[in-house]
Amino acid sequence: MELKPTYEELKERVAELGKEAADCKSAEESLRRSNEIVNSILSASPIGIGLVENRIIKRINGSLMRMFRFESEADYLGKSARIIYPSEQDFQRVGDFIYNYLKAGQEAWLDASFQRKDGTTFWGHLKVNTLYPPDPMQRATFTISDISWRRRAEAELLQKEKLQAVVEMAGAVCHEMNQPMQLTLVELAEFLVMDTYNKSEIEKKVARIKQPLNALRDMSRKLMHITKYETRDYVEGEKIVDIDKSSGTRY
Repeated sequence: MELKPTYEELKERVAELGKEAADCKSAEESLRRSNEIVNSILSASPIGIGLVENRIIKRINGSLMRMFRFESEADYLGKSARIIYPSEQDFQRVGDFIYNYLKAGQEAWLDASFQRKDGTTFWGHLKVNTLYPPDPMQRATFTISDISWRRRAEAELLQKEKLQAVVEMAGAVCHEMNQPMQLTLVELAEFLVMDTYNKSEIEKKVARIKQPLNALRDMSRKLMHITKYETRDYVEGEKIVDIDKSSGTRY
């Protein structure tokens, strides 16, 4: 026959249950405060932060929403990370790169092109950390920083370096061309004023010689006025410096 608990035993059990309930409530409150702190940190972060499971977006912070111009959770929640890439090729390439590095136990980061909700693109620095090393893509956190400014700065620096090289080469060419051209033109001018037999024929020959010399002089002037780096198609897909555009003599 099963013995019924005494009043004192029931009272003690009720007290234990009350204490367990209070502990649970305290734990829930502590968890709620922790979540609020984490959410506050994520919202304040200037870097885009997100969580994916098998490349399905589960959570992102405010910075990432603004970065990709999402208006609500419906724009990204539960969707494939493919929506933030310009093409399927970019999506697959980045995924393969990340998987291979994480699987090898290495840090996965790279610069890649991303696409906003409105279709515009930008360059970002992507960094991914797996939360389950045996299967890196099962659950992972990622960050994205907009580096468009850096790419523009690098492009501008490269442009300046190319321009500097062109200007230096143009200066050297002009220096070497000017003196012999000037001497030749002086000699031709003196030759024209000489009392020479069949002067009309000589004048024709001089005119033919002066034409390419004047063209070289014009080219020298253009080279001396180069202010930017512009190219044009040449042969077999190669490009050469467009002297007219670079010197501002053609629009």
